Amino acid sequence: MTSTDAPVSADDLDTATLLSLAGSLVERAVVEAVRARGYEVTRAHGYVFQRLLAGDQTITALAVDLRITQQGASKHVAELERLGLVSRRVSPDDRRARIVGLTDAGREVIDAARRARAQFEERVRSIVGDELLAATRRALALVLDDAGTSAHIPDRSIPLED
Repeated sequence: MTSTDAPVSADDLDTATLLSLAGSLVERAVVEAVRARGYEVTRAHGYVFQRLLAGDQTITALAVDLRITQQGASKHVAELERLGLVSRRVSPDDRRARIVGLTDAGREVIDAARRARAQFEERVRSIVGDELLAATRRALALVLDDAGTSAHIPDRSIPLED
């Protein structure tokens, strides 16, 4: 905050805008932290990483879970493969299919992202305190549940945005 910036009041913006801005702030902090470690990832790559944390997947399965085309999934996988973060191998069940999995470098990216999110949470805790942070987490969980997103969290199948 510069000397000319006034603090944001909870009454200045609607809830949707506050959530959107806060979410963008977190995403930017995570991507910047991972890039600082030398990995040129994008926000969209995070959706692929999340899905691969559940286990190796075919490109078809990634496309279905992310609700994108196979061509779109292939593009993301090719980018991540070029960066050395995933690898592809022939499926033993179907020689035409390719199985995608995380490499050690891909796991390092995930660890870096987790550390960045933990640091962000500690920063928020230092600003708002334990009680308000816990209340905020509960409120956000209720919003996610109401939106039907909570069903996708355990299997890491939150769709990629258009």
